[in-house]
Amino acid sequence: SISRRGQPRWGIAMVVSESTEQASNCSAGDSNQNNQMVMMINNNDDEEEQLYTSIEEQDERRYQHQHKEWNPDAIAYVRAAIAMSPFMSYLCYKMQLVAIPYLALQMLSIPLALKLRDHSGCIRWPSAFVFVALLGGIKTSSVLMKFGNDNVAVKGMFYAFTAFWECSNAVHIFGGRDSMDRFGIINYQRAFFAALCPAQIKFTAQVFPRDRWVRALLHIGGYVATFAALRLVLRYVAETIEMYAVLEAEAIVICISCLVHIWNFPPLLYQMFMTGYRVQVIYPFGSIYLSTSSREFWSKWSRP
Repeated sequence: SISRRGQPRWGIAMVVSESTEQASNCSAGDSNQNNQMVMMINNNDDEEEQLYTSIEEQDERRYQHQHKEWNPDAIAYVRAAIAMSPFMSYLCYKMQLVAIPYLALQMLSIPLALKLRDHSGCIRWPSAFVFVALLGGIKTSSVLMKFGNDNVAVKGMFYAFTAFWECSNAVHIFGGRDSMDRFGIINYQRAFFAALCPAQIKFTAQVFPRDRWVRALLHIGGYVATFAALRLVLRYVAETIEMYAVLEAEAIVICISCLVHIWNFPPLLYQMFMTGYRVQVIYPFGSIYLSTSSREFWSKWSRP
């Protein structure tokens, strides 16, 4: 159509159409950009999934390489039995026939944990409490009946040693698969072997070197020697120290922190026979006097 001045009237329509075309082009561009972003996100998700899968495969491969190569043989069992023979002999001598069910329960504890490792806590925890109650009842009755003529120190040493052994075995029933995998107990062969140790043991990828055992011997022996020296010194200065409550409390703490290392000697003897094997013993006590926090203290006190 023509306007009154003779000019065409489709200028407005052209502007509108151009605006519409630009808007459609922009929307198409935005759509393409969104599609590209979606594709990039999907590609990133695929790459992350592949990365996570590869990491999981590497962890699984590393776990199998670490724990699947070595299992205790007959010689290892004999060495473990020799390491435990002084303590088992004394236990059998004092407990007599009662020692038979006690030792049988101890040896079946970690195999039971392996059997129940994938069950829920509603099954594992009551089983662990029943196991601990049975062992504790047998031990307590033996102490009351068979240790009547022994002094308190002997009773305390026996009770503490057996308690560490019981707890080291029962903790795997409580912990389930997480605990068993962390310590490398993946079959019954290793489970029976771990039950022989008076403390927790961990199956490692590398053999345990003798120099580390020598360092542990010097460490534990140094604490016990320090306790013996403190006893001699405190005999002459006890009256002076008792006059100051702070000094008395500090002396008691130092003596206790050194004395508890006596219970590291049975695991130390066990580790001596296991040098050259892929077995690491977790000692019940560490350097508790040098702890800088309560968390560090409890991590070194009466493991597990």
